[in-house]
Amino acid sequence: MLRWLFLLLLLANAVVLLWAAMMRPDQSREPLPPPADAGRELRLLSEVSSGALTLRPVQPQAAPSNLCLVYEGFADRLAADQAAVLMRSNGLDPQVEVETEMLPDGFELVLDLPASSAERLALIERLDGLGIVPEGRPDDGVLKLGRFTGEGGAGDELERFGEAGLAPQLRPLERPRERFRLLIPAATDRELFNKINRVLENTQPEIKIEKKVCEGVASPRGDQ
Repeated sequence: MLRWLFLLLLLANAVVLLWAAMMRPDQSREPLPPPADAGRELRLLSEVSSGALTLRPVQPQAAPSNLCLVYEGFADRLAADQAAVLMRSNGLDPQVEVETEMLPDGFELVLDLPASSAERLALIERLDGLGIVPEGRPDDGVLKLGRFTGEGGAGDELERFGEAGLAPQLRPLERPRERFRLLIPAATDRELFNKINRVLENTQPEIKIEKKVCEGVASPRGDQ
């Protein structure tokens, strides 16, 4: 009797599982969405006739209107003035630019001046005893004891002043140097440009010419 009851329970369980499986929706049969490019056909360029192609014109990029030719590397102001005269005689109006740079120019030995007149006089007498005639004015605040091309040349003097109980300082010096540039429009006539360059190559071969973007450069007179 227990065996039949157990078999009936297994059969009832199987029927319930079968019924649950039949009631579950079949997700595997749902249609897939169409691909985004289903209506498009990929074709090689060689497979398309030339009449079906559309040409898109490429817009040329206009060159900057403020391009100029820069002449630089002149030896001095006279050389730059001579080049400017040459350009003006050929109808150009070059723009002249001057840039000042500071270059090393050796060293000088300086000694601070004392505050009182009596101490200053005593210092000058001490220097006179060492055979030194200092340069400088009281307004400068220092006395100049000597000038040297390098730090090494001042070593002996520093030692000599130290033995005398003085402590001068070594101060670097600078000198200004001017650099000149001439600017003309890059739209200058090619033949005129070559003519000017040939003259400058023979008279001032150190000059360099570059094309740059500039502001405020006048156009050639022939174009006005």
